[in-house]
Amino acid sequence: MLISLEEARKIIDINISSKHNYYRYESIYNSVGKIILEDIYAIKSIPEVNLSAMDGFAFKVSDYKKYGKLKIVGKLFPSSKEIPELKEGEAYYVATGAPVPKGADAVVRIEASKVINNELIVGEEVFEGKDIKYAGEDIKEGELIIRKGDVLTPYHLGILTYQGIREVKIGNIKSCVIASGDEITPFNNPSPELIPDSISPIILSILEKIGKATYYGVVRDEKESIKEKLIKMEETCDVIFFIGGSSVGEKDYVKKLVVELGKLLFEGVSVNIIKRGGVGLLGETPIVSLPGQVVSAVTVFYEHGLHVISRMLDSEIRKFVKVKLGKDMYVEHKMDSTYLFRIENGEAFPLRWGTGLYSELIKADGFGYLSRGKTHKRGEEIEIQKFL
Repeated sequence: MLISLEEARKIIDINISSKHNYYRYESIYNSVGKIILEDIYAIKSIPEVNLSAMDGFAFKVSDYKKYGKLKIVGKLFPSSKEIPELKEGEAYYVATGAPVPKGADAVVRIEASKVINNELIVGEEVFEGKDIKYAGEDIKEGELIIRKGDVLTPYHLGILTYQGIREVKIGNIKSCVIASGDEITPFNNPSPELIPDSISPIILSILEKIGKATYYGVVRDEKESIKEKLIKMEETCDVIFFIGGSSVGEKDYVKKLVVELGKLLFEGVSVNIIKRGGVGLLGETPIVSLPGQVVSAVTVFYEHGLHVISRMLDSEIRKFVKVKLGKDMYVEHKMDSTYLFRIENGEAFPLRWGTGLYSELIKADGFGYLSRGKTHKRGEEIEIQKFL
């Protein structure tokens, strides 16, 4: 029986929870590409003190306007530890990245300066703040630098290293992925006579963001073979993703076996594209049934799979945005429908509709739902779950 999407979401919330600590603390250098499970705040400002943005001379603008020339009394470099107090009528030579003396409010570049008898004469218009990087201009102490649920990128490493943050909290879920079909062959050991399993690599690569993902290959459409695999995976996996065999055909055994071996929470929802995606439990191990068509599999994975994982982690890793529809859309289907969307300049444009369109999936930024039998007008606000 198909249920509403809202009901399915409530069932997941009620039945899936964080019963174990599915996380670990890992070196930032080993965590690139992983989803971060806590907000990370700056421990100190960047820069920590006012710095010179150029090779030149640091001084106080009002002093130069008063005297017309300034006495050069010292030099500062990036390695300088002591930061002197600027006295009236003084200037300091400063290298790029060097701290500027306390009280200085401008830097004049070397090429716009003239030094005569150790006195500075400025050859360009100057103003307060010229060529100074102020403390906290880049990052302020206490500022949020990585939001919980964001993916750690190589570009975060510089900030974290500067801050002295060496470990981050990441997922530690053991995910398992298996596909079924007499016509399918494992992608990592393909048989030329069969169709390669092209959906598992997508799911596995996303699951690697929250832990260790294991591929269990392809199982034939035979009840006992599938049963044997499910029993084995229940013993070793924290969550199972089963691709194929999710419909109501003669050889669609997965949900029947979940009923036999555990508990089927729901078999599907009344929304096109994702309608055959189901969720169950084998003991305490959640199992998410994904359809065998790529768009359906990916959207079910995001809708139900990432919901399940977020509940297990006790941390929301899904990304939702509100955007305006970029064109009028009439939904002629008998059910509410799932659409892939491309987002441009804050507007969402629906892509071609279908369950197995690899080319459209590549173009998409995410997916959302439009109500059946209704014309949705351009400018209408819709919610899109973004692809990670």
